[in-house]
Amino acid sequence: MRAVILSDWGGPEQVSLGELKKPQAGTGEVLVEVRAAGVNPVDWKVREGQARDFFEFHLPQAMGGELSGVIVGLGDGVDDFQVGDEVHGAIGPMGAFAEFAAVKAGSLARKPGNLSFEEAAALPNAAVTAVAALDAGAVGKGTRVLIHAAAGGVGSIAVQLAKVRGAEVTGMASPDHKDFVASLGVDHVIDRTTAYDNFLRDYDMVLDAYGPEAQARTWKALKPGGIMVSLVSPPSEETAGEHGVRATMVVANPEGRILADVDRHVAAGEIRPRVTRTYPLERALEAIAEVEAGNVCGKVVLTLS
Repeated sequence: MRAVILSDWGGPEQVSLGELKKPQAGTGEVLVEVRAAGVNPVDWKVREGQARDFFEFHLPQAMGGELSGVIVGLGDGVDDFQVGDEVHGAIGPMGAFAEFAAVKAGSLARKPGNLSFEEAAALPNAAVTAVAALDAGAVGKGTRVLIHAAAGGVGSIAVQLAKVRGAEVTGMASPDHKDFVASLGVDHVIDRTTAYDNFLRDYDMVLDAYGPEAQARTWKALKPGGIMVSLVSPPSEETAGEHGVRATMVVANPEGRILADVDRHVAAGEIRPRVTRTYPLERALEAIAEVEAGNVCGKVVLTLS
């Protein structure tokens, strides 16, 4: 089968389009014929070897961690799906950039009927990450939330999910992306190139998807007892204590049941992933490079059909 193959840890030169043996569904797994795959910042970080301490790899291996497609085979012990089901899911650090993927059934949810395969592939990682972040901040009705990188893959879903939960949401975005963030339904949009640290105050939660610089500029934005939740860099608990607030970093759990809960809001028209650009599998290096450059609005997706 065709696949985007990582041969060794390093830069783009370690990635190529080639052939791998078609996988088989093991116990508790399904075989998915992949129709589309989401491209994420974690993909180039995995390529560089940053995930080796957390996962077991057997290179060469297909890249990619989220997909949509059609089930074409069932392993032993799988009762929740049937051959022919259209599904999507976050599947772990690798395996999605290929024509077929053997996936743990518990990582998948049925694709909402009102999403294309491309849109469905753009949702899983963002959905489970946004849920983990908003749960860490106990976001609900009346919560005031400030979201950095609100135009990004996770940020754009976090904005919509926070609004579904009844929060008051402020989205941070570059000047070029302010209109896009406004279209997501935020209550306020802030230009991240301004001196926002001088006037943003009284938030219950700050969601950080940038890192230490963004954290340093928004500690004062939190009200006493508020929480800084980061997706990218552990915030300093010492600094949090100095400001009378809390801090944590979250890592998403790619469970199909979490995605299925978000899918119910998708089916109701309350949440929708935004696909900025699609690339065929043959141009995966370009897609990864665009995401690595760090200025993506919404999601970049690879297509296989």
